[in-house]
Amino acid sequence: MTFSRFIPVFAVLLFLVSTQAEAQSPCEWFDHNGDGFVGANTWVYVLGQYDTAGEMDVDNSGWVDVRDLLAFMPFFQAQCPVEWYDTSTGHIEGLVLTEWAVHETELAGLVDTIPAGSITYRLYAEMSHDEDIILAVYGDDQAPLNVSSDGAFFGFGGANGTVVVDDFNPIFNSIFPATEYSTMLSCGRLPGENSDGLITSYVSHWQALLEDLDVNGDMVLSDATGGAWFNSGFQIPSQQDGLVLLGQFTLVGGSTLEGTLNLLAKTELEEGQGIEFAEGLTFSSDALDVLGCTDPAASNYNPDATIAFGVCFLPGDFNEDGAYTVADLLTLLDVFGCDNCPSSDLNNDGIVSVQDILIWLGYF
Repeated sequence: MTFSRFIPVFAVLLFLVSTQAEAQSPCEWFDHNGDGFVGANTWVYVLGQYDTAGEMDVDNSGWVDVRDLLAFMPFFQAQCPVEWYDTSTGHIEGLVLTEWAVHETELAGLVDTIPAGSITYRLYAEMSHDEDIILAVYGDDQAPLNVSSDGAFFGFGGANGTVVVDDFNPIFNSIFPATEYSTMLSCGRLPGENSDGLITSYVSHWQALLEDLDVNGDMVLSDATGGAWFNSGFQIPSQQDGLVLLGQFTLVGGSTLEGTLNLLAKTELEEGQGIEFAEGLTFSSDALDVLGCTDPAASNYNPDATIAFGVCFLPGDFNEDGAYTVADLLTLLDVFGCDNCPSSDLNNDGIVSVQDILIWLGYF
């Protein structure tokens, strides 16, 4: 696991926002139609002014930039009245980079192919609380974002490529298997899975469009306006075992992936909700984590796993859902007396008997 340094610049941002908060509450800033709800109308208003000298300049910098967008994001879907949220610390634990797939054979794509020897990485944020939500991955001149490689990013940008995970359509996977491994950015949504209202969007300076960044191994957001990919849909938890997917990166013609990025999270506190910034988080393919089952009793135990991830297949968990339930007991009873059912023969005596049922009840 790559733990990262945390720069408390959120305090600077909060100071700037708090000077505005003395005169205006979040709803006074963001509830533009006065209906008592900070809804989609504000997204249209904010994004319409992004990269201009518009009114949505929350920190009085003279320009509507990524910092103003970050100030708004935690209050999307808020019911008025609402106060500025407190800050939290320690909810964003760091970044996790893992090899998702090493491609031993060439894979055909809609336009290009993934050559044999290419590697697909997945990058995650590790969270300490189950209900925390990553709202944005961002960068500007105060806290640059950089994702770099010694190869090219497969499937990123262009007329037929993906930028964010919402651009990915799994319908082509069976015909063009390379599309499943396209490079794409996320704030928790998984490629090809039902979004449950999660929407991933992105903004950047008009002279440094995120989708046009150098696909040959380098993504940089470091200008004064900045940019981000962010959650513009429902703010619901989207973790897998404490990890939130930030991006999938498939490298062609290289193997090294590293970078520095910054995160905004909406956090659950003992009383209400908070926000948390973590800047200067680093990751590198020289310090990979391995995801997998860490329970030695499981049939899919991975002794190389550094982070517990996914379901462990334990004896007696016949439907492999990670829990002992009545459904498992019914499966065991269905093969009672079987002398050729090794997965249900829990004591390995050659037959599914009362002894196996008693062993299972000890798990329940």
